[in-house]
This record gives sequence, C-alpha cells and structure tokens, in this order.
Amino acid sequence: MSADRSINPQRDGEPLDQEAAESFRLLVERVKDYAIFLMDREGVIASWNEGLERIKGYSASEIIGQRMSIFYTPEDLARGLPQHLLRVARSEGRVEDVGWRVRKDGTLFWADVVITALRDDAGPLVGFGKVTRDLTERKRADTAMAELSGRLMQLQDEERQRIGRKLLDTTSPLLTSLIGRLYTARQRREVGADLGPLLDEALAMAEAIVTMVRDVSSMLYPPLLEQSGLLSTLKWYLDSFAKRNGVRVDAQLPDSMARMSREREIAMFRLTQEWLGCILGVGTKMVRFRVMVSARELDMRILALDGNWPPEFPDELKTGLGELGITYTAMRERLRQLNGTLDIKQQENGMALDVHLPLGKPQQHR
Repeated sequence: MSADRSINPQRDGEPLDQEAAESFRLLVERVKDYAIFLMDREGVIASWNEGLERIKGYSASEIIGQRMSIFYTPEDLARGLPQHLLRVARSEGRVEDVGWRVRKDGTLFWADVVITALRDDAGPLVGFGKVTRDLTERKRADTAMAELSGRLMQLQDEERQRIGRKLLDTTSPLLTSLIGRLYTARQRREVGADLGPLLDEALAMAEAIVTMVRDVSSMLYPPLLEQSGLLSTLKWYLDSFAKRNGVRVDAQLPDSMARMSREREIAMFRLTQEWLGCILGVGTKMVRFRVMVSARELDMRILALDGNWPPEFPDELKTGLGELGITYTAMRERLRQLNGTLDIKQQENGMALDVHLPLGKPQQHR
C-alpha cells in the first residue's frame, strides 16, 4: 500500500487534484502533536510524520516497515492487544484504545489511539490509518489529583475521629452533671407546682441533647466500627439513616462477616455514608443495599430507586466535576489504593453504585 494512495483525501466523493493531495500529505507529515501514520493490512507501518518521531522517538528510516506491535508493552503483546485492535477496526471501521505505549528508548507514555480501516472504492480493505495522542502529562495530573483526593479523604477521617471523640469527651461530663442536678432539683419537696413542669421540660431537653451529641459523634466516627466491625456498623448506620431521613432501606446483609483490615472497614463505611448522602440530594425515598462477601472478596451494591436524577449525573461524577464529582473521585481513589473498583451504573429503576473489594487475610482487632 502506498502512502500517497491512502492519504489522498476526497471532496464530494471525488479525489482532490494532485496539488491538493500533496498539500494534505505535507500537512500530515508536519503535524507534531499527533503521531499519524498508515499501515498495510497486516499492521506494517507504511508512512511517518514528525509527530511520530516526537512522541515515539523513531525516524522514518527506523519505523517504516516495522509492525505496529513495536509500540506495545510486553503485557499487551502477551494478551494479543495489537492484533485484537486491528480485528475490531477491520470489522467495525474504527477502534479507540487508551493505555501505556513504549517509546524507542523504552520509556512509557499514556496514549489515546484511534485506528481506522481504509478501503478502496470497491470496498476491500487496503490498510489502516492510526492517530496517537500523548496524554502522559494529563494522566500524571489525573493520577496526582486522584491520589490527593484519596489522601484528603483519609485526613478527613482522622479529623472526624478527633472531633467526634473530643465532642463526646468534652460535653458528656457537663451534660451528665447538668442532668444530675436537674433531677436533684426536681426531687426536692419545696419545688413549686409551677417549677415542676419546667424542670421536667429541662430534663427532657438535656437528655435529648445528650442523645444528639452521641449521634453526631458516632456519625463522625462510630466507635462501633472499632469494637464490632463493619457488619454491625452498617446495620446500625442503615437503620439510623432510614429513621433520620424517612428513607426506606431494603438491606440484604450477610449473617456474619470476618473482620477486615482497619483501612478496608473505614473505607467501606465512609463510602456508604458519602453515597447515601448523595442520594438524599436527589430526593430518593427507597434504597436497596446489598453486600455479598466471601473469603477473598466483598461486593456491595447501593441502588437508589426513583429520585430526580439529572441526565448528566453519572458523567459529571466520573469526570470529577462539582462537589459530587470530587467526592466520587476521592472514593474511587481510596478503593484503588486497596485494589478495589467503584462504578456508577444507570438502571431503569434508578442509579446503582457497585463496589468490588479484594480482601486480605482476616484481621485480629483489639
């Protein structure tokens, strides 16, 4: 396949004149931000441009005649990725792939690749066109942002734990003393008839404040998580969430669950807490919560039924836009650090958050 034949553009179905075709060829060759080249039907490289040399490091004499697979990592070669991409492009017309590629000097870069099947007027395949963009800097920036989000969430956990404990430790003695004195005053015989109801009301308010402080402290960092583990904490939290917010929660939880590492238990609880908070914002009134666990892995699905979901909601989360997007990015990064995965899927009856978490050996918590 000749390069001139394959990059000859058309206007209204007719080839451009020779001068225009030559101008187009020169344009492609001079592009520096994209590696643009042609391949024959077997994936052998048949053309070159300056972008290919800048991004991948090969001159024309070094790369023309080589197979496309020269750019792929050993792992991708072992699973036959180059051949797979050509098969898809041949059958579907084009294919796009994002992943690590190899430069001439052996270094890796993050590439966005589009391969297009090229056919002559009669229809038979004559080769492929391939366009590659180097997105390494964007990848590094995204990775750094994700790692920062994950670290910020960990710091947030530590701060919540500190505030929760301090709130409980500083207010409990004072409130306990206040309630004791109110009871003492209420029991004195000289309390007048008018003062008695006021003391009863004050006692009720003080006891409500104690309950509220304990609830807030537990929400910030539940001591039950340290004491009894994730399963007991989820049961408590889902019941509390349903009562506080008037949301029906249909929970399917295992009868028992071995203790996981502290990091995994905290991550799963926070993820549940954060996502249920997101659900409240769209007016969902029913949630199906399911956890399946084995010796090696845990799968969790939180399905929010109904609700006023904006059409762009999943995309906004996945692109990290807005407050919800930042929350989703942080949750996803936290799971990634534990070798887990997180995904949002639109369902006919609502929005589902799917979590997969590999488990280590059962932990001994003290």
